[in-house]
Amino acid sequence: MNTQYTDSKIRRFTIFKRLLNYEHLSYQQLSEEYFVSRSSIANDISYIKKQFAKEDLSLTFDNSGTFFNGNEIQVQKLMKRVILQREEVMDIDNLLMNQIANVFHEAIEKREIDIPESHIENIVLSIYLIIFRSKQGYTIKLDGKNQLGRLFFEFDKYPIVYDLLKEVEKCGIYHFSTDEAQHLTYLIVGSGLRFFLKDEKIPFSFRDRIAILIQKVSEGLRVNLTQDNRLEEDLVVHLYQLFLRTDAQTTIVNPLISEIKQTYPSLFGVVWFALSDFCKPYQINLSDDEVGFVAIHFQAAVERLKKKNKILFVCPNGIGTSSYVSAKIRRILPDINSIETVSTSKLKSMDLSDVDFIISTVMISEQRKPVVTISPMVTSKDMKKIMNYYIDLIIYNEQKITEKFEFSYETRELIGKDIIFGNFSTKKDALDYLFKRQDFSDELLKEDFISSVWEREKLQSTYFDNGFAVPHGNPAFVEKTAISILILDKAIPWGNQMVDVIVLLLIREEDVEKVEPVMNLIMQGIEDKEWFISKMMEVRE
Repeated sequence: MNTQYTDSKIRRFTIFKRLLNYEHLSYQQLSEEYFVSRSSIANDISYIKKQFAKEDLSLTFDNSGTFFNGNEIQVQKLMKRVILQREEVMDIDNLLMNQIANVFHEAIEKREIDIPESHIENIVLSIYLIIFRSKQGYTIKLDGKNQLGRLFFEFDKYPIVYDLLKEVEKCGIYHFSTDEAQHLTYLIVGSGLRFFLKDEKIPFSFRDRIAILIQKVSEGLRVNLTQDNRLEEDLVVHLYQLFLRTDAQTTIVNPLISEIKQTYPSLFGVVWFALSDFCKPYQINLSDDEVGFVAIHFQAAVERLKKKNKILFVCPNGIGTSSYVSAKIRRILPDINSIETVSTSKLKSMDLSDVDFIISTVMISEQRKPVVTISPMVTSKDMKKIMNYYIDLIIYNEQKITEKFEFSYETRELIGKDIIFGNFSTKKDALDYLFKRQDFSDELLKEDFISSVWEREKLQSTYFDNGFAVPHGNPAFVEKTAISILILDKAIPWGNQMVDVIVLLLIREEDVEKVEPVMNLIMQGIEDKEWFISKMMEVRE
């Protein structure tokens, strides 16, 4: 008996690798080979299915057993995710990996190509997997359906990419086929786009769609980000190269995705909703990792809009002392927008609505704003006191963002009218039931809306996370904004995932701002489903 396979982690990844080698495996066969129960094997396969689902892929079952009916690009995509998640059980040829990394680093440094370090890791790993799998007899074959590549660029415009790959070939590491070189071209250009697009203009049509995306997110967040030129340029480059990576079917793992969802749930939800419309013409499905990267660009823009902190400095000791203290405060708090110096008498009649806190060299009577009392010489102890209060202020403001969602009257009215607890066996049955509950004055309009929902589901799954799905259709076919929430007794298949909470959105174009509180609610529900269900029971009419 091989005792290493009693370790579930080792066993799972051994089965995972066998499936990636296109083996057909039955539960009984695996149970006998690894000397464990069929229920243990069932748990292993369940875990593996979740790994596949992260890339929107699934396993197939027939009389011969369980197997993966996919292509080599998808196999390498799955392997890359597991390796990037730092799973120690995946065997890596470190000598080959380091050899590729050294050659590639030298090549891009020599040509002064600017590619982020995280993307270099992704490229090196992609090259490694092509070589590693080829040695095992598995090679990449392109199917000629790369629509985005034909839309965005022609490969012969980028001979420098082939030069980079030639550096690997010259070292005797490997010789790339035409398909492999083309696949890696998508990936490399999509990772260092700012360099490659120096003499190449991004289509105006793409820029126009970026502007529409920013407008939709602005409306959803109720914050005007449309004048932020930096946001527009960052999104143009990021999404342009994202589409190239998508065409290469490559994976970028976002190490901050959990923190992004927890810290900025509304933002993530609104960006996810807006991107589903943005990506529809390109027929691509974005992972949560990719949505998280885009959300970071929007959060950076939101931060740029925020007013910086304002401090009021109360000092009765003259201009010299006040200038000295102000200079010291600015040195330890460089992000302060303004430090206004006032006398104790003027303080009594001032409007303090835009003041964050007060620093004073004298004791002052109780104020509506917090007061930090220091000495006129601003000692080290005083500086620590100011900094500690400032840090507490920032943390408090951030915590307010992540507090549990509380319903506004408007949101309660919007969702409370159609919350259903039910039991359905298929996605079609569940959606058909929700469609029948919607009021339309025109049956043709209703049919158009229903068709638009199914069309979206066909192009891109509306599965969100933790059993939540958010189907939605074309706003042009919506007469009245409405939301239907169906909570199922038992989860049902939804593409490659299982769903037990369905939130059907009917949002008119002019009501996009109503998306933000709903997406915030959904994100909180993903974090804590029991809380979500209890809230739904509370507000249900």
